Amino acid sequence: MTSKPVDAYTIEVMEEKHLDDVVAIENMSHTNPWKLEAFKHELSQNPFSRPRVALTKGAIQNVAGYCVLWVVFEHAHIQNIAVHPHHRRRHLARLLLRAAVAEARDAGAETVALETRRSNDAAQKLYLTEGFSLVGERRGYYSRPSEDAVQFERILSPAVDERVANPDDPAGRAGRAGTPRPRS
Repeated sequence: MTSKPVDAYTIEVMEEKHLDDVVAIENMSHTNPWKLEAFKHELSQNPFSRPRVALTKGAIQNVAGYCVLWVVFEHAHIQNIAVHPHHRRRHLARLLLRAAVAEARDAGAETVALETRRSNDAAQKLYLTEGFSLVGERRGYYSRPSEDAVQFERILSPAVDERVANPDDPAGRAGRAGTPRPRS
């Protein structure tokens, strides 16, 4: 598989015209996927929701991934994030995550939270390298199959931003790589 740089994508506001592709990616990515109606609700009825898509650049723009962010006063929560299988391992999830963090900060949020399956090591590694800290777990949070969630949070502060911007700085690595997982 050829690596595609993240500059091959653009982040845009999710629109109804994107929903067929978004739902297809959702179904390929999750064992208990959101339905079309859930995404429609995010677009038109949830005042806290900020859904975004990653589109390929070029004459034909395809949906390559998406992220649904809620901003409720000073707290933001990433509700859903996924990348089409053909666009994985190209740093697109990182691009979507960074766009969500920037949008949360711009909206006045002080923290961004999310959770993922305990078995999703790739997502956990991404969140840790992007300045999130492991803060807890939710037992039996996921179904199909039943699994615990691990919770992450990122405090939106200049110190965390600097650590994420300079990951090779030894001072910036403190507290990231050795963060323990909650016990089962």
